[in-house]
Amino acid sequence: MNPPPSPWKRPSEVMQLHKLKKRKLALQERMKHPSVSSSEEPSSQETSALDFSRLLEGDKRKNPFSKSNPQQTKKAKTDFAELDESNDKTLFALLKLPAKVEKVPQELDTNKLSTFSNLLQKFTAEHSVEPDIAVKKCKHLPIDWALKSKLRLMSPKPFAWTAKLKASEEASGITGFVRCLDTTTSSTLDTSPRARFHQTCLYWQHPQLPWLELFPRSSGRVSATSFLAGNEEVKQALHTEWTESFRSLFQLLRARHCPYFYVCANTFTCLFRAAGLCGVSEPCALISPTTRGFRQTLRQEDVEFTMPLRPDKKRLNTSDEDRPKNSSFDSCYDTMDDTNVKQEAQEQEEGSGDEDPDAFLSQLGLEAEMLNRINNQQARIVHTAESSVDSAAESLVFARGADAQALFNFLLNCKSIVAATGPLAGVPPTLLAPTAFHGGTLQSLNVRESVLHSDNKKYFSIELRGPILPSTVHSLFDVLKDSGAQFSATFAHHSPTVAFSWAAKAIAQDESSKENEPNHFAKAFNKENLSDCGISEEMLQHFCSSDPSIVKPLDSVKYNAEDNTYTW
Repeated sequence: MNPPPSPWKRPSEVMQLHKLKKRKLALQERMKHPSVSSSEEPSSQETSALDFSRLLEGDKRKNPFSKSNPQQTKKAKTDFAELDESNDKTLFALLKLPAKVEKVPQELDTNKLSTFSNLLQKFTAEHSVEPDIAVKKCKHLPIDWALKSKLRLMSPKPFAWTAKLKASEEASGITGFVRCLDTTTSSTLDTSPRARFHQTCLYWQHPQLPWLELFPRSSGRVSATSFLAGNEEVKQALHTEWTESFRSLFQLLRARHCPYFYVCANTFTCLFRAAGLCGVSEPCALISPTTRGFRQTLRQEDVEFTMPLRPDKKRLNTSDEDRPKNSSFDSCYDTMDDTNVKQEAQEQEEGSGDEDPDAFLSQLGLEAEMLNRINNQQARIVHTAESSVDSAAESLVFARGADAQALFNFLLNCKSIVAATGPLAGVPPTLLAPTAFHGGTLQSLNVRESVLHSDNKKYFSIELRGPILPSTVHSLFDVLKDSGAQFSATFAHHSPTVAFSWAAKAIAQDESSKENEPNHFAKAFNKENLSDCGISEEMLQHFCSSDPSIVKPLDSVKYNAEDNTYTW
């Protein structure tokens, strides 16, 4: 018995059906259209051959997944290849717009035509970013009141000194620094570059504990507590000696025998400046950073201060003269959001006489618990506003005159400036000065020499580590200038002291606006009064200038030996 036929068809059978269908469609198309003329009509054999080949091969259908026709793509590439980038046809071809480019007569200047290429070049020339045409060069180096912890000098030529000093050179450098002598004019001291370089690397410090790093000081360092914290006799002896040294330094400052000195505590750094520096006619002090609690303590000790780095609307002088009239709000500065509210509250208090606002609110039916909640919320708002600048540059405090004396008394008797825990527990703040004082220890910066290679060039480098004072930078650069070598310098700042230069510039601007006042006639004698402060005459004239532009923070400096100028 034969099996039933399979419903599936073979591929050859499917193709036969497809070809028959093609033949039928071709025959129908030929029957619909009229026949061509005999001259154009091919023979019956040729027609049958063509039809047969078409039916066998089938018409090639277009690929639905192709993006473009190869012939059209080839033609487009040919058309764009014929276009010139400097010709206007390029723009019209990209925009697919018809363009009629007329030939320009030869006698016309094509550069003046409003063509696309000319307009593009003109627009590019007008809006191009031009580099700085000239770099500002100055004969004198600006004053940066920030303490530096590192200074690197680089020069294509070797420096005129080495790390190893002769006995006479070391002795002359120490003698010149201790006696505040100018070795360039002295006839008995060694005037070699090595002796002068060693003199610029010296400074005075108290206390000096070789097993502890007293600069820079950081309160965030995690370490074991020093053994001094548990020995009350040692702590008391250190504090007594530090008190005498601090008092000696401030007396030298008042007598203008010391131009400035620094007090480096764990949480802040204080700069004391003598009268006459930067145009200020009285002693002054700057502290940075500060906190709300510290400023509140100063206010309780009747230390009046200003915050020169605060915005104008937030700045407040704590003296009675600069406070708003009838002000009952006792704070180190007013906030922008609360100023108008406080003024309205003051006016209401003036109109109501001695009436208690809480009593008035209680008469309206508010309970005592609700009143306390309102007062506590207002106190938190004021506290948050006053604490917004804590530990920032804007928290810098400036005191002058009698207030600088009051600030000195406060720091002298303040026990909280000495840490109770940590590696510096029981150690008083570090005192740094350019001149000798009671209990001061003569110290030298750490000097390290090296040779660097960069871009197939050889550079000589000197790195100085330690507390680098403002006068040290100027003295060092004077020695480098005399050697005639071109050099560059980069600095690493002690972060709490960066705000000193910003504030000093703002203070100098305020002082320059008071030049015509009668009480500023003493500025003419500033240089003469500070003649024995240990700074050379040329440098002293620069430090006593009241020009605000000479006070700038420095990150890097370059000296050009050809025209004897500085750029930074």
